[in-house]
Amino acid sequence: MDRLFHFPNMTQTLQVTGCHFGIKPPGWRYPRHHHHLYELICCLEGESVHEINRNSLTLRQGDWLLIKSGIRHESAAAASSYYRFFNVHFDLDDAEVRSVLGIAPYAHIPSESASRGKLTFYVQELEEMMRQYAAPDTHGDTSWREELNPRFEDRLLLQSYTLLIVRDVLALIRERDAYAGQVSSKEATLFAIDVAHAIEERLAGSFHEEATISAVAEELHLSRSQCSKLFSKVYGLSPKQYVSRRRLSLAKELLVTTNLPMTEIAERLGFQSASHFSRQFRRWTGQAPSDYKPKHDGCS
Repeated sequence: MDRLFHFPNMTQTLQVTGCHFGIKPPGWRYPRHHHHLYELICCLEGESVHEINRNSLTLRQGDWLLIKSGIRHESAAAASSYYRFFNVHFDLDDAEVRSVLGIAPYAHIPSESASRGKLTFYVQELEEMMRQYAAPDTHGDTSWREELNPRFEDRLLLQSYTLLIVRDVLALIRERDAYAGQVSSKEATLFAIDVAHAIEERLAGSFHEEATISAVAEELHLSRSQCSKLFSKVYGLSPKQYVSRRRLSLAKELLVTTNLPMTEIAERLGFQSASHFSRQFRRWTGQAPSDYKPKHDGCS
């Protein structure tokens, strides 16, 4: 018997920003704002009130809140008690993940639902890591902020737990029949998904989003603007951003897994020249393609 069970090749980027634990006094408020990342909040103690798209939502102990990127929101601690919380902003360049994350402006996961998974365990592990690196508390009731600097292996652990948290949240969202803030018309939502998937299928074979959107719009008798909006609603990013992420993902894969010259990689990705590709790759990653490519010492 000769069998091989092969998992798919994956070259994906996880961005983690603003991952922190906090304690805020009664009545604390964070003003209305928005950002380009997804946000996850877990209420560990007390209560907090969040205003999202003119909807008011109260988080209680054990509740989780996922807020879609680009959604304006503000937060406040209840007036009666201190508010202790865990918060992480993240992005992940996986189309299927983003299609679930982007289906609604926000999703509220009550504590009874969250307790069915391992979310509490993951947060406890991250809180233990925080305690390992945090200085002793000598500040009393004064306000302060401490930047932690974990070792490399613990930064990997932080990324791992963030991915596991996102995984559990996505699983809980998939189980729900309705999403908080989701559009009321199921047919409209299914139509949006169909249009977005039609665009995505064409984008998978092309790096020219303008021609792709125009072709789908003509086929479905919609405007280009309507198609772009439906795609953004389902995937949480514009077709142009989607193509940019695909290019980055494929660029990383080609740099890591092949010995192709930069000119050929640039041509495959639809760039006019190797220098154009190099400039764009540096904008994406902060590194030159030659620095990202693994170095081989010639030993067998």
